[in-house]
Amino acid sequence: FPVLSAGRKVIEETYEGLMMKVIGVEAKTKTPWIDGATALAQRGCLEEAVYCCDKELFLDPECAGALQLKIVCLNDLGRFREALEFLDTLEKVRPREEGDLFPLIGRGYALMGLGRYEESVRYFDEALKGNPGMKDALIYKGMALYLAGNYDAAMEIELFQKEFVGRFQEELRRKDK
Repeated sequence: FPVLSAGRKVIEETYEGLMMKVIGVEAKTKTPWIDGATALAQRGCLEEAVYCCDKELFLDPECAGALQLKIVCLNDLGRFREALEFLDTLEKVRPREEGDLFPLIGRGYALMGLGRYEESVRYFDEALKGNPGMKDALIYKGMALYLAGNYDAAMEIELFQKEFVGRFQEELRRKDK
């Protein structure tokens, strides 16, 4: 039964080949997986981007770029526990340097997704120490505070307030139609 045992491999190779062809990544480079993952993530194909990151990480388990992209995709997919696991891996592979705010924002976002709002605020605060005007950190901190029931503190964050009021007004307009 050699055909049956080879079936999975044939399907994977076909899937991978089609994926790379659709996004226009040529197999010119030795490992086009990170290029494919990036292109797929930009197109909103997050599951496929995670697949490509996994392929890249199989070839190079310490590829910080693939780990980082995978964390972003996992968070966006709502797979927060997995994102936290890969953040731990990223920190082992590449210890956080001063000015590197990605691990703080990624961890805060994942914790917020898990409903651990107060804990997530601490990570956003730490990121804001490094960059006080960082838009993502401010908006996420406002979201975490709001979800934790600390509405006044959330609304004190001007950027969050603008975002919140803007979305609320947009929702009202949709309901009026």
